[in-house]
Amino acid sequence: MLTNLTIKAKILILSLIVIIVVTVSITIDSIISIKNLSGKNIENYKKEAYLKKEVELKNYVTLAYKIVEIYYNKVDADKSNEKEIQQQALKAIADLKYANNDYFWINDSSPKMIMHPINAALNGKDLSTYADPYGKKLFIEMAKISTENKSGGLVKYWWDKPNKKNDPKEKFSYVQKFEAWDWIIGTGAYVDDVETEVTLMKDIVNKEIENIIFNLLVFSLFLAVIFIIMYNYFVNQAIIKPLTNINEAIVDMTDGKGNADHIDKKSNDEIGKLTDSFNNYIKKLKSGYMEDAKVIENVDEVIEKVINGFYVYKVEKTSSNPQIEKLRNSINSMIEKTNQNLLGLNNILIDYGSSNFSLNDSKIDTSKVGGIVSSLVASTQLIGASVSEFLSMIVNSGKKLNEDTEILSTSAGKLSDSASTQAASLEETAAAIEEITSIVKSTVQKTKTMSSLAEQLQLSSKDGELLASKTNKAMDDIDNQVNSINEAISVIDQIAFQTNILSLNAAVEAATAGEAGKGFAVVAQEVRNLASRSAEAAKEIKNIVEIATSKANEGKAIANEMINGYTILNSKINETINLIEDVSRGSKEEEKGILQINDTINALDKATQSNASSAIDISRLASEVSNLSKNLLKIADRAKFNKINQKEIEDIDLVFTVSKLKNDHIKFKLLNLSKIATTKTAWSVTKPTECDLGKWLIEQERNAKHFTKTQNWKDLKTNHEIVHNSIQEYINEECKDSSNNEVLNSLAHKMDNAIFEVFKGLDQLKKDNLFEAKVEKNTLEITQNTTNEKTSKNDEWESF
Repeated sequence: MLTNLTIKAKILILSLIVIIVVTVSITIDSIISIKNLSGKNIENYKKEAYLKKEVELKNYVTLAYKIVEIYYNKVDADKSNEKEIQQQALKAIADLKYANNDYFWINDSSPKMIMHPINAALNGKDLSTYADPYGKKLFIEMAKISTENKSGGLVKYWWDKPNKKNDPKEKFSYVQKFEAWDWIIGTGAYVDDVETEVTLMKDIVNKEIENIIFNLLVFSLFLAVIFIIMYNYFVNQAIIKPLTNINEAIVDMTDGKGNADHIDKKSNDEIGKLTDSFNNYIKKLKSGYMEDAKVIENVDEVIEKVINGFYVYKVEKTSSNPQIEKLRNSINSMIEKTNQNLLGLNNILIDYGSSNFSLNDSKIDTSKVGGIVSSLVASTQLIGASVSEFLSMIVNSGKKLNEDTEILSTSAGKLSDSASTQAASLEETAAAIEEITSIVKSTVQKTKTMSSLAEQLQLSSKDGELLASKTNKAMDDIDNQVNSINEAISVIDQIAFQTNILSLNAAVEAATAGEAGKGFAVVAQEVRNLASRSAEAAKEIKNIVEIATSKANEGKAIANEMINGYTILNSKINETINLIEDVSRGSKEEEKGILQINDTINALDKATQSNASSAIDISRLASEVSNLSKNLLKIADRAKFNKINQKEIEDIDLVFTVSKLKNDHIKFKLLNLSKIATTKTAWSVTKPTECDLGKWLIEQERNAKHFTKTQNWKDLKTNHEIVHNSIQEYINEECKDSSNNEVLNSLAHKMDNAIFEVFKGLDQLKKDNLFEAKVEKNTLEITQNTTNEKTSKNDEWESF
């Protein structure tokens, strides 16, 4: 809007603005000063009123505290009347009133209401959930303050006045804790009367400020009118008229009515100097315009040649216009740098065409290129590195393949010889197995015969045991009879003794009788002789019986030993039968096993014959593969490339993964930078943890790879984050309304350096991976050795 106004109007507006600004500034400063002074006075009044209210409430609570303390001192030493005293104290506090019927209440620190003189329904209730309209849990705050400060403290909150619901007012409550009974004594008072007085004071101050503003505005308006009239006259004479004359002259020049080369000068003041400067500018403008036209024409010619692929031409024409000259130099520098980069890339590609994939890093200074050129350089170098790796793989594989085919050929020959030897051995083994089979069959038959004989022996043994038992029983019977004979002999011996006594008596009687008793004495003598002979006969019989008893006992002992012997014999015979049965079963199993071995030997014989045939085929194939590997080595020898350590490229998956991740980040950079050309709205690039490289890094750490513990791994992750962050910063800066080229160049170099550092870090991983592969190999060898040791202990069984 201001661009359409005349200078006169602009000057007038500027003057008015100055006057208004000064007036308003003075007015505002006065108002602010008055307001600050009034505000301080009101605030001081408010603080004093609140402090007074706090002191007043504290005094009331102290009074109630003293009353409770008096009642506490009445409690007996054994506290038998404590409950009664507490009730008296509660009643005394409940009856205590002050001012406009204000009251005291008591709760404990849980908090739970002990006594409320107005609302008895609260007594005994849990107060922990009670809160004011702004969520402040006032009773918890009271318990906290009274516990932390023995002299009590003030709690501020909002609460409805009696009989006025949903219209909360600010309220002050002072609380103090009586520790002995865990009583928190409190009282409160609304402070809205203070706020009412403060509001009234503010209204008075605002009215006074309004009067001051009105007076200042009237005075300022009067001064503005006087100043505008005087200022308008002087500006019109000193500025407006001379500028009007210059404007008319410029209009005449543009219309072709006036002098086309200059404007007439009519004064020597600033406007006259402006006229001189304008005339000089017109002359310089015409001269510069001719020079600029020639340079632009030359630029068009050179750009047309560059479009056709010729980067050897430059803009030769010059101009005194610094902007045109800067543009000319920039175009020449761009063509020259592009030509150098393209020549460097072309030389690399020529080397590639000549099978030279080595030392291509030195063709282009990567620190002086950026954007798509640096991506092109990185891609080209990536091709050389990948081809070098592939050729190194071919060389290593060719050499290993050549060595392996020679070993394979030798092994095939050995296999053929071994197969022939093995076939002969198998024939001998088969004959031996046949003989063993015959022996085992004979053994099975003999075990059957032994089993039959053992069963017959068992039956005979049982018969012998039965006869021994009968003999033992007969000996018992003989012993019983001998005992009976002994008893009879004892009777006979007693009778002979008695008879002998009687014959002696008879002899005595016969001697007494004299001649008459002689015949009786002879008879008595004969009876005595007979009794003696009977006693001797009984004695002999007894001796014979004793000998018979002794022999019968010996026979019985022998019969018992025979019974025991037959019992042991039967047990041994049973064991022998079981062994024979085990041998019989084992022989049968052995016979089956030998038959299976015989079948296996026959299968091995066929397999050996097949191995011999396969060995000939393997030898022929080994020769063909050897020729192929030699051809691969010849092809690789004709190319020049960076020789890669064989161990670094053993992990083919890692080699291809690294190449892919490098290529992905070149694409990632190009994709985001190319998008800048189509939009000026910043966007968020893929996060470092969401791209393929980021996911791969996380996976390796999850798998606890050894190289994730190295410093190179930490640097790789840092540089990877720098790549993503610098691309994001580049996009944010480029999409600003006015981007800074120096910042963009710095971010581009930072981005490219970080990408090259990421590439170096990825290449270093292939070297760091060697250590982990070595550890795994050693672990595998230890495991294999352990397995071999275990196997060697079972060689005898394995050979069987």
